[in-house]
Amino acid sequence: MTEEPHPPASSDAEPPSMPRWVPTVIGMVLVAMAALAVYTGLRVRSPTLANGVIKSRHPPRDMTGGAGPPGEPEPGASLQFPGDADNTPAARATVTDRARAEVTGTGHVISSTVRIWARRGMITNVVPPDAMVAVNDLVIGQANQFATMNEVYDFPAPGSYTIHISAPGYKDQQFVVTVAENAKDEIARLDVKLSR
Repeated sequence: MTEEPHPPASSDAEPPSMPRWVPTVIGMVLVAMAALAVYTGLRVRSPTLANGVIKSRHPPRDMTGGAGPPGEPEPGASLQFPGDADNTPAARATVTDRARAEVTGTGHVISSTVRIWARRGMITNVVPPDAMVAVNDLVIGQANQFATMNEVYDFPAPGSYTIHISAPGYKDQQFVVTVAENAKDEIARLDVKLSR
């Protein structure tokens, strides 16, 4: 019984080949991913590219000049207030009246101003969240930028500040926040739902 020795494995031997169906499955997955990317890209960016086949979930809103993505301040708005620059809202004379609201106007034009006291700053909870907030006629940004305790708007000095909240297609609302050392609350919370 003589056994024939097995030939030694050569380093030039080809590795076992991949089954023929694997590249086909990989190709189908890549084509499906590309189709999904095209579909979602058309849907988010511009539904008119598909000649109305893809419908937008939200009706287009009025543009107010902002070219950035939602949540970004519009042109002219800034959250940066250098110490002695002209873009810091100046405090007005402190409101001494203790009334919580002031209603003015006649006939069909009536406006109200709610008065709030705080020691330091304010946060906003506004619907719609992209409404613009102005402090003493200076736009400081969108309401959702001041929505949490980590994003408090700090008033630069004691005094009274007129807060104006507005959004295209909605009625404006106005508040007066008086910043004083003896105020009961540290932070004024503005809960606002603008009406059409």
